[in-house]
Amino acid sequence: MTASAEKKEFGRTAMAILVTMLLLIVALTGILVETTWGHPVGAVEKLAPEPGSFARR
Repeated sequence: MTASAEKKEFGRTAMAILVTMLLLIVALTGILVETTWGHPVGAVEKLAPEPGSFARR
């Protein structure tokens, strides 16, 4: 391979890695937003009480 062919191959590889990293960042940001959207900080989810639990007797 010549030097110019090696540079082209390196450029393609670098671009593929960059695009993959950007897609992963966008995907992970989307997952983070979906899992945390609308939940205020410090809020605790209340579970419905069980009808026959010992604490309610």
